[in-house]
Amino acid sequence: MDNRVKTIEIDHDRDDVTFGGCGQCVCRSCLYWWSGRCPYGGCWDNHRAEVDPYDKAHPDKPPRTVWSHWDKSGEQAHWCRGGVFYPVYYCPGFVKYQGQKVQECLKAMVSVYQDGYINCSLVDTLGCEACYRQFEDRLEE
Repeated sequence: MDNRVKTIEIDHDRDDVTFGGCGQCVCRSCLYWWSGRCPYGGCWDNHRAEVDPYDKAHPDKPPRTVWSHWDKSGEQAHWCRGGVFYPVYYCPGFVKYQGQKVQECLKAMVSVYQDGYINCSLVDTLGCEACYRQFEDRLEE
C-alpha cells in the first residue's frame, strides 16, 4: 500500500499542469481518483482513448488543435482534451469529490472519504484485525 500511495501522489503531481484555457482533467474532481480507487487506472479519458479512440470514432472530423501537444502521437485519440472548446466526458462511475477527513486511528493516521472508505497505510501490511489485537494487547499490559 505504501508504494501505491507514492505512485498515486506522483500521478497527482504530474497531472497538476494546465495549459492555456484548458483546466485540469475532470478526474481530478472524482472521489475515486482522490482515494486511489479509480477502476480505470486514474483517468477515464486515457482508458477510453485506448478502447474507443476519438479519432477512430470520428474519422470524418479534422484534427482538434486547440490544446498543447495536440499534434503528438495518440493525443487525437483522447475525448476530453481541449478544455472549454470540447465537451467533457465523465466516466460511468464518477462521484464528485467532497474532501476527506484525516483522523488518528489506533496506530496510524487514516483518510476517511465521503463514502466511508478508509485509507490506512497499515491495512495491506498488518491488517485491521491484527492492528486492533496489538492495540488491545498493549492495553492489557
